[in-house]
Amino acid sequence: MLGVLAAACLAACAMGGQVRMGPVSKMLKPQPDLCGAEGLIDVVGRPFTLLADHPLAGPLRILWPGQEITDEVVPTRLNAEVTNDQLILRLSCG
Repeated sequence: MLGVLAAACLAACAMGGQVRMGPVSKMLKPQPDLCGAEGLIDVVGRPFTLLADHPLAGPLRILWPGQEITDEVVPTRLNAEVTNDQLILRLSCG
């Protein structure tokens, strides 16, 4: 976790901007479907490991309950909000 946080901070510095952190519910703003989330609706409610069976348009970010994230947007990144039981709650782009 510390490595991920350090990488996010370094990325923000390299971009010359400041990255804010916060809870998933406040940091994920609606984005256009450039990551293919709409085509993966069949995996919602199922184990997130099923995403490995699907080709993705870009990177995948797994978001656990209580996790804080940055407000950095990657349009083709698929965000998979999951439960502690590893079931997918929501899929979104960004």
